[in-house]
Amino acid sequence: MESELRPYLELPYSVEKAGSKEFYRVNIGNKPAVIVLSGIGKVNASYAASLLIQTYKPELVISTGVSGGLGVSNLLDIIVAEKTCQYDVDTSALGDPVGFVSTVNKVYFDTDPLVSDKFCEILDAKKGILACGDRFIAQNEEAKRIAETFGASACDMESGAIGQVCFIENVPYAAIRCVSDGAGEDAGISYNELVDKASFILARAVIGVLGQI
Repeated sequence: MESELRPYLELPYSVEKAGSKEFYRVNIGNKPAVIVLSGIGKVNASYAASLLIQTYKPELVISTGVSGGLGVSNLLDIIVAEKTCQYDVDTSALGDPVGFVSTVNKVYFDTDPLVSDKFCEILDAKKGILACGDRFIAQNEEAKRIAETFGASACDMESGAIGQVCFIENVPYAAIRCVSDGAGEDAGISYNELVDKASFILARAVIGVLGQI
């Protein structure tokens, strides 16, 4: 979202176009980086990640943004993913586990352990599983189901899809999120109040860590 991109554009940047997306070239510490605003949801995220990888051949892809806490993470907690999944993929009627992604035959997509550990070490952040799907979760029972089914610490709408693209393309991947709502009945109110603050906290954290690794 624009609110998630905006803090990064406080850095000097130039803009390039690929496909229908704008890519922002910046330097973070002494490292060149490219930022793209994916748009909300798994298809948008997959399209942006594919363009990014094919155009720029990155050494590492990082998915960032806000998330719902699923009743197990607190507001403004930073969650560093050890792996991601897609809670809305369900071919269990055919005997598959819920979340099983056909063609790649996986439920979970592992993040780069060294990068993820470094994020946790520098930020003193919580490590966990991020579950993604094409829904804004605002129901306590649904949040509980996702947390229990996948062992998830937070939910979002992009990270698992980006993880799948990175797995297919064999590109190291990390995902880091800041909790903007609890994913329960009051999620919409909390989200509207905290999305800008959560986005700023997360961007400062990512920029700070990338300057050190």
